[in-house]
Amino acid sequence: MTRSSLRVLTLVTVLLTLSHAARAQSQPPATRGLAVAVESVIPTKVEALLAAPNVVLVTDYYRIDMRFGPSMRMDAVIVEAVGTRTRLKGLRVQVRDNESRSRQEGTSFIDLDELTKLAGAVTSMAELAARWTGQDDRQASELTFTSAGGFRLAIRQSARIPRAYLSTGLLDPVVTSIEVAELATLKQAFEEALAILNRK
Repeated sequence: MTRSSLRVLTLVTVLLTLSHAARAQSQPPATRGLAVAVESVIPTKVEALLAAPNVVLVTDYYRIDMRFGPSMRMDAVIVEAVGTRTRLKGLRVQVRDNESRSRQEGTSFIDLDELTKLAGAVTSMAELAARWTGQDDRQASELTFTSAGGFRLAIRQSARIPRAYLSTGLLDPVVTSIEVAELATLKQAFEEALAILNRK
């Protein structure tokens, strides 16, 4: 090979290398899709059993008589894993969004031990709300109780009118409201569920 052809070959190699490097820099780096680990949230014992894989479950629902119309439903729930001694009790509360019929109802489960606390909380909240006078400089007041499964009872007073709000669901809660005077009926429903569950 002659010197001139060696120079030409070297020059071509250098140009090709530079051209390839320039092209690589002008292109955006290839992105790799990263897998995102999503851990499901199962906050109650009843829900954990209902979601258990490879287990035959017997689930019994007992309707709780409600006077809040079609926007809310309560069922006492007993879940048993067949072939084991696992048996859990609780309450399922479902709230429907009356303004959006296409939206699914929100559901929350309440374990038996939490249901006892919730029944007591309703009494305390009603007593505290009865003391609100609206005569001080507070713009608004709120009392809340939230269960592990996403059931939330809130009493809000603004513009001197207290109102109770019930919501269900952890990720996209569905909310309905009731009069504060109806808290006694709500407490009766919780007590009825406790009586059913304690008999079973």
